[in-house]
Amino acid sequence: MTIYRKTGLVIIILGIVMFFFAVYMFSFTGKVNPIISKIGMYSFIFWLPTIVFGIIVALISKRKIV
Repeated sequence: MTIYRKTGLVIIILGIVMFFFAVYMFSFTGKVNPIISKIGMYSFIFWLPTIVFGIIVALISKRKIV
């Protein structure tokens, strides 16, 4: 497994974790620290582009000849 494929998989997993964190923060009804609220907002905005970027990086590994 090349370094590109490993990096792509880690980025894809990061995007999935961002999605679940955003869903958790969206459904949270209590008081929360404003910083955590902003992190949840940005996670909700950037989870899909993060997954797409991870897929692109993982696919680069098939094109690279190392």
